[in-house]
Amino acid sequence: MLSVEMHCAVVVAAWLPGTEGQGVSDVLFGDYGFTGKLSRTWFRSVDQLPMNVGDAHYDPLFPFGFGLQTQPSTY
Repeated sequence: MLSVEMHCAVVVAAWLPGTEGQGVSDVLFGDYGFTGKLSRTWFRSVDQLPMNVGDAHYDPLFPFGFGLQTQPSTY
């Protein structure tokens, strides 16, 4: 079994950028700031489902609205 250990400060998931791939690369290369917020709760495991904001057992890996906002690079 192949095991790969990765260390990274951030991961950007961009599904199906299509003709807007240039926009994704502009952000990755620092030409523009990045804003990303989760539109859904990211649960820790399927055992937690169903999970909704406000539930007594609400303990997600990343809560609804989790995200970040950056400024363009000035290098």
